[in-house]
Amino acid sequence: MKMDEGSGQNKRQEFKNLTLAGIAGLSGGITLVEVLVALFLGMWLDKVFSTKYQFTVGLILISIPVTLITMYYFVKTTTSRIVPGNIKKPTEEDVNSGKNP
Repeated sequence: MKMDEGSGQNKRQEFKNLTLAGIAGLSGGITLVEVLVALFLGMWLDKVFSTKYQFTVGLILISIPVTLITMYYFVKTTTSRIVPGNIKKPTEEDVNSGKNP
């Protein structure tokens, strides 16, 4: 049995969409890395300059908007490449027969 061309194309697009959605989900990991870098860099700077948490608190506070901007840009660019699949609209017969809720 030969698979028609449209079905293969749909499968490839579905796989690509799932991959892009997974990449967009990695924004949580990027957030974690940015906050941890700010935390450890702040702790190191506090140790070097013998301050009491000023650098740590400052860098954590600065990392919040930076993380939000990074996450927004990353998710926006990744999800913009997702192509919606073909959505079959229910026919009047399907609706009347109770097949679709």
